[in-house]
Amino acid sequence: MTAPHGAAAHNDAARERLESALADRALLEHPAPELARGARVVLYGAGNVGREVLRLLRSAGVQVAHFLDARAETLAMVDGIPVCLPQAARDPSLPVVVAAFNRAADPRAIHAVIRATGTMRVIDFLELHARFARELGDRYWLVSQPALRSRAAEMREGLGRWSDAVSRAHYARLLAYRLTGDPAHLPNPVGGVAYRPDDLPSPDHPARFVDGGAFDGDTIRAWLDAGIAVERYWGFEPDPANFTKLQRWWNVRRESGPAHLLERSALGASDGVAWFDAGAGEASSVSRTRASLEVPLRALDSALQGEAPTEIKLDIEGAEPEALEGARRTILRARPRLAICVYHRADHLWSIPSWIGSLGAGYALHLRPHAHAGFDAVAYGIPAAGG
Repeated sequence: MTAPHGAAAHNDAARERLESALADRALLEHPAPELARGARVVLYGAGNVGREVLRLLRSAGVQVAHFLDARAETLAMVDGIPVCLPQAARDPSLPVVVAAFNRAADPRAIHAVIRATGTMRVIDFLELHARFARELGDRYWLVSQPALRSRAAEMREGLGRWSDAVSRAHYARLLAYRLTGDPAHLPNPVGGVAYRPDDLPSPDHPARFVDGGAFDGDTIRAWLDAGIAVERYWGFEPDPANFTKLQRWWNVRRESGPAHLLERSALGASDGVAWFDAGAGEASSVSRTRASLEVPLRALDSALQGEAPTEIKLDIEGAEPEALEGARRTILRARPRLAICVYHRADHLWSIPSWIGSLGAGYALHLRPHAHAGFDAVAYGIPAAGG
């Protein structure tokens, strides 16, 4: 039998990785057996997550001997527990629990640092979460193993939606990490200017750019600093503090910036109002329950008033599906390039590409992770012609 070549071989490798991870049921059936009452462990990471994990393990009767953290010289002690430099682990026989979960924390590098001390057992944060999913709760794309594995059919179907072998490999690697907790599966973050990855073609015309989740203007600043031509900009940001920073920046460059419209509003499927959890910086988000602040809710089809953007970016903390629905007519009419974050909820990695594909608008779909551990994963939709 002739071995597959090119894209077919990559596709086969991606599917094999995904199927192997689905068959590995360790996180589902017996995660972190060492975390039994009376056990002693070490925690890597003495930040907010580390403190949370310390409280959790104490409530479960697990003793934390010490923390490992690069900031040991300034922290010294956290909640009565000594903090050591990672390379100065006091007892390599103790399991080390990774208590770090954010875009800057590279699980592969963390495991390597820990193992360099002679430690034999490293419990990744995903394995810890699998053991205490109810207590730790859903976090971005991280959900309980039963909830994740109940979507196996959709995961498998999602593999075929990507238009290039690199995207299929990224997709399979991200899911394999979620299913096994083994950071060796993780892809390397892709470089480039924000929402313009190095390995995807860039448009040859000035951008008419919709910035959903504009934050303080970080994306448009990066584009302009990189020399990307922007002739029209729409910035939507519901958090008052973030929006004030965005406005101030535009006011400073009033004479030199592109034409722009700034709205302090959230994006959704229709116009209205939304409850909003403000004050969390870039993580501020629309709430499904009554929160502290009521903000305007806008559908892009309404807000753009028939204008034709060339690019739409959505990084809106989990509300991306609703905002896409509110932009359906604009997408079908103008066929802009799409850059949609797919890491805020577990199913977004396959459900958002499925929605884009269901439009029948001729989009080629590409997946690029831009940070560690699957954070900042973005689905790019590039029109098949004229993109």
